[in-house]
Amino acid sequence: MNRLILFLCLTMISFKPATYRRILFVGDSLTCYKGGWQSTVAKGMDMKFDNISKGGKRTKWMLSTLESYLDSHEFHSTLIIYGGINDSFAMTSEIETLNNIQTMVDMGNQHDMEVIVIVGYNPEKVIKNTVYDEATTIRCRNRYIRLQKKIQERITGCRIVSMDNTVDRSDSDDGIHLRASGHKKFAKHVLNELLN
Repeated sequence: MNRLILFLCLTMISFKPATYRRILFVGDSLTCYKGGWQSTVAKGMDMKFDNISKGGKRTKWMLSTLESYLDSHEFHSTLIIYGGINDSFAMTSEIETLNNIQTMVDMGNQHDMEVIVIVGYNPEKVIKNTVYDEATTIRCRNRYIRLQKKIQERITGCRIVSMDNTVDRSDSDDGIHLRASGHKKFAKHVLNELLN
């Protein structure tokens, strides 16, 4: 009888709700495109998803939004974080951005989620001829390159999807955001790293 009670208790503890095989995406405009890379990645992983990303937002907003969301929503098995480009353009300090990303990773781990951080595409191939003047474009591109390198080197407790080198300027309308062709290439890169 005691063994049966112990078995039932262990079974109930390990039970996950129906939403268990579900991805939560948090990011900025690079993860907002309807039917974009995130949709293809979720489909390729045979998972449903929710996306709380919003255009123009920095990692500080992402962190605050993620915290509120996790406090009030059902369990997800996977958290995918992709942010930092707006921090680079807004001159947010790299240490603040890295701390925000690391805190999101830690939150995901505390909620028993697999956490994945996306480094992004190669800025040297995409961030050219933007809506900003050349000096601003170069400065922000260089800041974003440094940030991506530090994300790969310093963020711990998660899987890191390395920089994509398949996307180029022809896959972007404005030198920042990806068009459909870029989303297709980017999704292929992310899935390649996650499934192989």
